Amino acid sequence: MGDEIVRVTISTVGVSLWRNNLDLEKAKILMGRPASEMEQFSSLINQLCDDTVRKVLYEDFDPVTFSAETHSLYRIGVSEGDYAAFLTSDTLDGILCGKILTGICKRKWKMEASYHVVKGLQVRDADMFRKEGVNHLVDQIMHLLDKYPSSSYKVVLNPTGGYKAIVPYITLMGLIEGIPVKYIYEQSKVLMELPVAPISFNLDTIKDLGPVAADLATDYITTDQFCEMMGANLYYLQQKFRDILYFEDGHVTLSALARLLYLRFLYKEGQQIELSKTVRKKLQQFPTWKNKFESLFEKMRNPLYRQAHIHNEVQSSRVDLDCFKQGNVAERIFYFVEGEKVYICDIFLHDEYDRELNTGNLMKSKYMNDFDVPVGIKV
Repeated sequence: MGDEIVRVTISTVGVSLWRNNLDLEKAKILMGRPASEMEQFSSLINQLCDDTVRKVLYEDFDPVTFSAETHSLYRIGVSEGDYAAFLTSDTLDGILCGKILTGICKRKWKMEASYHVVKGLQVRDADMFRKEGVNHLVDQIMHLLDKYPSSSYKVVLNPTGGYKAIVPYITLMGLIEGIPVKYIYEQSKVLMELPVAPISFNLDTIKDLGPVAADLATDYITTDQFCEMMGANLYYLQQKFRDILYFEDGHVTLSALARLLYLRFLYKEGQQIELSKTVRKKLQQFPTWKNKFESLFEKMRNPLYRQAHIHNEVQSSRVDLDCFKQGNVAERIFYFVEGEKVYICDIFLHDEYDRELNTGNLMKSKYMNDFDVPVGIKV
C-alpha cells in the first residue's frame, strides 16, 4: 500500500447513512448498544453491511445523499489508491457504519480503507466520553499520523461525521500538526477547509509540572499525591494549573488538550531506549514480564521522569548503574545514559533484585559489550 497512497483521509463516523440506506426494522436493535456486545450481533451486522454495500455496487449510488462521510470524501476528491481511515464510536451502530463505509471505499472506489473503534467514544456515559473517549480518539489519530506522516502523504482530517463535541479536538490537532481539516456542515454542498497554519503553544505551564506530567498523562493520581509530589497546597496548584488539569473527586489528571500537547511536544522529546541482550533474553524467558517492563521502558525515555524515580541508594562497590524504581512496585531496572540513549542493562523483580545486590555485579563495565550496537556509536 505504502508508495501508492497519495491521500490519507482520517474521518470520524456518525450514523447519517442510516436514514435512507438500511433496513431499519432489522437495524434498530443495534442503536446505542455498546461494542462489547459485538459477538452477539456480529451476524446481523455482517448481513446489513453486505446488503448495503451490494446495493451501492449494483444500484445508482449518489455519494452526496448517501451519508455525510461519503459526501465529504467525494468533495475532498478521493480516488483509487488513496487510503481512508474511519474512526467509529464504541457502539454497534457506529461499527456497522464504519464497516459499510470501509466496504464502499474498497469495492466501489478501489481505495484502501479500514475502520477503528475508539474505546469510550459514546454518549451514554458523559464521564466515560470525557475520561476515555476523547483521549483514545487523540491517541488513535496520533497513531495514524505517525504511520502516515504528512511529509510523505497528503493527509486530511475530516470530522464531518460523528459527534460534534469532538470537532474542536480534531481541529486543534490539525493546527498543531499543520494538517488541513476539511468538513461539510450539515446540508451544505460547500467543503470548508481550515488551512494548514500550525500554531505555537506556550508549553511552560506543562513543563512546570516537571516529572509529574508523565504520571498525569498516563492516569489519575490522588490530589494528596499530587500535592506531595509538587510540594505545594491544593488551592495553589488548582489555580496555577487550572487550564491544563482536570480535578474530580479527589483525583487529578491532564486535560485532553494538555495531554495531547504533552505527548506530541514533550514526551516525544524523550531519549532512545536500547535493551541489552540480557534484558531481551529475560523478556523472552518470562512472557508475563513483557507488558510490565515495556511500559516502564517507554516512560524512561523522559529524563524528568527517570530523575523522579531514581533509586540510587542501592549503589555500592558492586553497583554503579542507576536504578529505576517506580513507587512501591516489584520491578527494578538498572541502566546508564550515554548521549541521547538510555541503555537498559538488567531487570529484576524484587526478590531476585535483593539477591543480586548482595551477591552480584551490577557494574557498567559488565554490560558494555551486551548491546547489539556498541555503546556510544551512532547509527
